Amino acid sequence: MLKKLVFILFIPLIIIGCSQNKDVSEKENNIIEKEIDILQKDNATEEKNDLLIEEENKKTEEKVEIDYKKIKPNELGHIMIVMYHGLVEDNPPSPYQRTIEDFKKDLEFFYENGYRPISMRDYIDNNISVEAGYTPIVITFDDGVSSSFSLVEENGELKPAPNCAVDIMNEFAKTHPGFEARAIFYINGDNDPFKGAGSFKERLEYLINNGYEVANHTYSHAHLSEIDEEEIQEEIGKVDEMIKEALPGYTVDSFSYPFGERPVEELRYLIEKGIYNGKEYNYKIGLREGPSAPFYPIYHIKFDPYNVPRVRGSEGKEGDLWWYLEYYKNHPEYRYISDGNPNRISIPKGYEENIDKNSLGDKELYIYTIEE
Repeated sequence: MLKKLVFILFIPLIIIGCSQNKDVSEKENNIIEKEIDILQKDNATEEKNDLLIEEENKKTEEKVEIDYKKIKPNELGHIMIVMYHGLVEDNPPSPYQRTIEDFKKDLEFFYENGYRPISMRDYIDNNISVEAGYTPIVITFDDGVSSSFSLVEENGELKPAPNCAVDIMNEFAKTHPGFEARAIFYINGDNDPFKGAGSFKERLEYLINNGYEVANHTYSHAHLSEIDEEEIQEEIGKVDEMIKEALPGYTVDSFSYPFGERPVEELRYLIEKGIYNGKEYNYKIGLREGPSAPFYPIYHIKFDPYNVPRVRGSEGKEGDLWWYLEYYKNHPEYRYISDGNPNRISIPKGYEENIDKNSLGDKELYIYTIEE
């Protein structure tokens, strides 16, 4: 505004000066004109900046915050990781298989009760962006069996085989808004993973190009508690190499223990990192076979990255998926409830002592009070 006043006062002075001294040189007139031009440009720039500031303020005012008392987000709550294997038509031979119809029932229950699948990548990176009021869930498949995913060729095009888990999730997502088809597949290397049409590379490329993920389950589904240092690195390193050769540049940093068995304690460091065939592997988390502990998010002080629990995708026994689904219906205070903002961690007052603040990175920690 000061520049505007200077400009207004400067013009009459020019006029007065010109009337009193008619001998002002042409050179002096040119200097005056240049100064006027500079002032005009400065004034235009200031007006433009004022408009930009006003626009930014308007955007800020239009930003809508959630109603914390209504949504009651709890981003220290449990994030279930569900463990599936193969799908069967009927009469599953063990609780590790799920019938096709029961798997569809699981997805329907997730959707109707506010669970939304997220990727393992987002789980590890703490990038939870599900809608406010909803609960993230991670879906996993072990062993790389064809009923979880395989391809068939139709008219020269590779497509998921009908009623494999990927086909079912793809179709479910089409008719259920807000539900993304997300899952991670932990593969072995000695069993022709996802047996069916297409090469190993084409199968993996289909998965990652369609929002799914692949990771390591050892080469031969080994009992890690029974083998030595060199064998552990070979079991992990072979599959690590297989995936990275098929998918150059792809990050493989989560691991699923066969049978849920970890190596003996003095060798467990080999899950995090090791060397095979002259190449180093690195893993950030290791997944167990069953619920070995509460399903804490990664920034909880009790989160154990190499003892991450999963729940078996079945029903009928304590500790299975449907047991937990019923448990969270009766104890909603333990569920992770999203605030919808991946850059903010929202928790009720009184929970802050359970936060590992060093693991939050640049995330904002928001502590709120719910008035009774």
